[in-house]
Amino acid sequence: MPAPKGIPIPEAKAFRLDERVYDTRRTKGWMSADERIVAIHTGQVLFEFDTTTADWDEITGELVVRIHQQDAKRILRWVRHAAEHTGYFAHRLDELD
Repeated sequence: MPAPKGIPIPEAKAFRLDERVYDTRRTKGWMSADERIVAIHTGQVLFEFDTTTADWDEITGELVVRIHQQDAKRILRWVRHAAEHTGYFAHRLDELD
C-alpha cells in the first residue's frame, strides 16, 4: 500500500484520521494521542481549549485564552511542522519559542 500523502506524522503517538469509502481509505490528517490537537493535510492545525478559561479584556474588547506554556509550545510544534510540510516556511515561528 502506498504511503499516505500530505504531512508526515507530527508526534510519535499521533494517529491518522482516515475517511473510509467502501474498501478504500483516504487520509485526512493526524490527531494527537490525547485528541486535543488535529493537523490536516492542507496545513491547518486545530486545537481544543477549555472555554471556561477564556476572559474578555475590558480595555481592548478581545477574548483572551490562557494556555499552559507546555501546551502552547506543543501547539507551536504542530503548527511549524504542518507549515513546513505544506511549503510555507514561517521563519518567524522560531521566535515564538
